[in-house]
Amino acid sequence: MAGCTPRLGSIAPHGYVPADRRVVQGWIGKMTPSRSRQYEIRPWRFRNEAGSAAGRAVIRIVPPDSMRFDYRGPFGKSGNVALVGDSALWMTSDDLQGLVTYAPLFWTALGIPLLPPDTVALFSLVGDGFRAWRYILAQDTLDFVLQGSPANRLLGEIRRQGQVLAQARVELDTLTGFALEARIDFYNVSRFEFTVQSVDTLVSFDETIWQQQ
Repeated sequence: MAGCTPRLGSIAPHGYVPADRRVVQGWIGKMTPSRSRQYEIRPWRFRNEAGSAAGRAVIRIVPPDSMRFDYRGPFGKSGNVALVGDSALWMTSDDLQGLVTYAPLFWTALGIPLLPPDTVALFSLVGDGFRAWRYILAQDTLDFVLQGSPANRLLGEIRRQGQVLAQARVELDTLTGFALEARIDFYNVSRFEFTVQSVDTLVSFDETIWQQQ
């Protein structure tokens, strides 16, 4: 079966050069929330060779890099996870393991790419209608491409030893920069996708949202 599984083609452009970190941080900073947000997701869908499922979710963001994701699926199934950056504080369902493993792409799917660590080498490329950046964490190469002017699409990718492990694609509102709809494709021919029904930017949260329930 592995030999028959189609490989994802890379989104990474050719021609990267060492980046001016301040420039790339400026690109990302424009997409980073300055205050808390709550996303209503309806529907989300997950499918693989074994079948598919759908439901709804709520995503709560606290700047600069904290997230709580709560989902409901068919037959009363539910789960949640709290993330800080690309690390999980806790997780209540093994069904969320894929999103935790590829947390940088989960953030990207919301139109909020994480800032790269200051310790990693950073590369960038500006082309006709796009800006791209790349860095390496452990064994993984991460690429991001922001398309359009004003930006209307954000792509992200995690690659290891030349193989694309997962890719994110998000359509952006050109006025607000908010995610409209997104998908994450995985190397094992599975896909997680969702539509953003609404974004509340006036919401506030107390510390209880970081407690496992």
